[in-house]
Amino acid sequence: MGDRGGGHRVPVHGREGTNRWTRYADGVSTVVPKGETDGAVGSASDVVAVVTPVYHRPADERVKLYDMATGAAPVTVELGGAARGQVVKAVGSVLVVNEAEAYPKIVSASGGTVTVRQVEALHENSLYRSFSAGDSLPGVVFGRYSSYWPSTGESEDMAVVDLATGRVTERYAPQGDKTYWWRDLRSISPSHVAWTERADGKVVLASAKRGSAEVTRVPLDYAGDAELTGGLLGDWFMSDDSGAATPGAPRRAFTARSLTDGTTVPVLAHAESVTKGPGNTLIALGVTAEHGEGVYRIAVGADGKPAAELIASTGETDGGTAPLEYAGNSVPAVIDLDGVATTRLAWKFSSTKADLVVELTHKASSRRFTQTVRPGTTGTGVFPDGSLGIDWAGVVGDAPDGIQEGALNGAYTWKVTAKPWNGMPAVTATGEFTVTRTPKAHDYTDNGSPDLFVRPASGYLDRVDTLWDDASGRLVPARPGWASTVSRLNWNAYDRIESAGDLAGSTAPDVISRDKSGVLWLHLGNKSGFVEEPARKVGGGWGAYNLLAGGSELTGDGRADLVAVDKAGDLYLYEGTGYASAPYAPRKKIGFGWGIYNDLVAVGNVAGGPAGDLVARDKAGVLWLYLGKGDGSYAQRVKIGGGWNEYRDIVGIGDGNKDGRPDLYVRTATNQAYFYAGTGSWRAPFAPRSATQVGVAPTGTTYHQVF
Repeated sequence: MGDRGGGHRVPVHGREGTNRWTRYADGVSTVVPKGETDGAVGSASDVVAVVTPVYHRPADERVKLYDMATGAAPVTVELGGAARGQVVKAVGSVLVVNEAEAYPKIVSASGGTVTVRQVEALHENSLYRSFSAGDSLPGVVFGRYSSYWPSTGESEDMAVVDLATGRVTERYAPQGDKTYWWRDLRSISPSHVAWTERADGKVVLASAKRGSAEVTRVPLDYAGDAELTGGLLGDWFMSDDSGAATPGAPRRAFTARSLTDGTTVPVLAHAESVTKGPGNTLIALGVTAEHGEGVYRIAVGADGKPAAELIASTGETDGGTAPLEYAGNSVPAVIDLDGVATTRLAWKFSSTKADLVVELTHKASSRRFTQTVRPGTTGTGVFPDGSLGIDWAGVVGDAPDGIQEGALNGAYTWKVTAKPWNGMPAVTATGEFTVTRTPKAHDYTDNGSPDLFVRPASGYLDRVDTLWDDASGRLVPARPGWASTVSRLNWNAYDRIESAGDLAGSTAPDVISRDKSGVLWLHLGNKSGFVEEPARKVGGGWGAYNLLAGGSELTGDGRADLVAVDKAGDLYLYEGTGYASAPYAPRKKIGFGWGIYNDLVAVGNVAGGPAGDLVARDKAGVLWLYLGKGDGSYAQRVKIGGGWNEYRDIVGIGDGNKDGRPDLYVRTATNQAYFYAGTGSWRAPFAPRSATQVGVAPTGTTYHQVF
């Protein structure tokens, strides 16, 4: 950022996500073009580098170098071949580049000619090295140099690298917790080097005079997980916890600390970003009470102390140091998630210039949803009415790890912590709301999304919760690669297991099973994803049936019913009673000729008629739809299509994609699974299938049944 004389330059990365280059002479700013990533912004020069990945060459990048002082057309550098790798630092037209399992290198594009130099190897016998650049001065860059051995792992050095030769001119030994090394601040001045370390839960400032092996370490008043902004100005170290990891912690002032006597001098109310300026200066995007928010030039004055001078204002005229105040919320008291993709949760504060941490907690289970809103980084989270908030997708869990599930019905608390950008104290507000949905078929966990039970070879019963991924338009496991064991009884003792719907009037779906002696058993659901043990005996003689299909409401009374096909091909209806002690009324014969089918599935109301429907697969693999009339009988069958013999399991899963229509899940004998979305049309009740990992057995595991 500006170091070629003449007094004009400064690309500064702003909260709105843009990079701006500003002339000192008149404060006029120019937006720097962006690549498909944030890219690398130049330092110590008016040349700015914008980096874009080359997607058909995943290890390579393309760099455009913009000379902001002259306005000349950008120079494009392809980082391939000998220059292959990713940019970790740009110093004018010189790039520091890392290549996976190789050596760091210096790529120079001066005058449009690309030259490549390998950075000096500190440890000749290591497998590869990488350079995590920090700060730079004209001609040198300072950072962490990692070397790797397969037998002993990594070793680390703090190193000053000469950009003209690639030689390491100075080395220092870092200490502290490696976990936070990526957060370290590394800076260099003509007289000193300084970097931060983490020890005993605190940030430690390590510094040395250039060329001296003696390192001085001083604990700073920052938590060990803080991410600092700052740098060296001569023998003054300046810092601000712009990336403090503790939500809601008030920010400290941007302060200079003397490396010679420990004197501290406040410079700004806070600084959002800091970089080297021309000569012995720093440039900061920050705030003062006198001038508000803007770009400041920091230099050592005649009194020997650093001071800040405003060179370009962002237009904030309120001084930038007003305390944040909470002004209310628009969180609904009751959130009905039936058929809703997202629900807006919003909070009003006296300013939108704040980051927001949102925590939603289900009271009964303590399951939690947490999201951080950073409007200055992402450009999202500020709504048209001036409130801050999120559009909640009705889930709980940890999104970055992919472990999410539908939000449980019931009472929730909410807590929001707003951390203002101006460094004033954070503001916290709390409240409550209730999530509600109508009971859903196949929802054994009371969270609005269908669950599937799987029976592995062990004979245990496991449960897989599903989630609809709006981004990909697919049904996915809520916890990829993981199933919850809900019963350790021997379910291999049963030759038929069915999801039976709510048989006992609790709104939780239940399970029925038939043992090999023909006895039917009832396993009550409990809304927590488990089924009751021991099971309740329904009665004997059920070995007379080849097919059973439960879970649909067929007679218009609101209770789940069961149909069965006997060995003679006759179809019988067992109406649900709503009583666990006797879940089914005596059977009624409602059809004949059903012996042509080898599978029968109750799918719910797939076509908008008066009652639940059935699909039946014949021995040729053709699937047929039987529309329920609402009196226990069915309309004439409709052909859906052929090729369904490839499926071992066909399950009426309920509403998997949150559109209010029942869907279908299938699994092949070769352990592939698919989802058929319901269309609501009896002529073509299911859309084309899409692949899913739900119910797919992990490698080395066999599932005997998914239902």
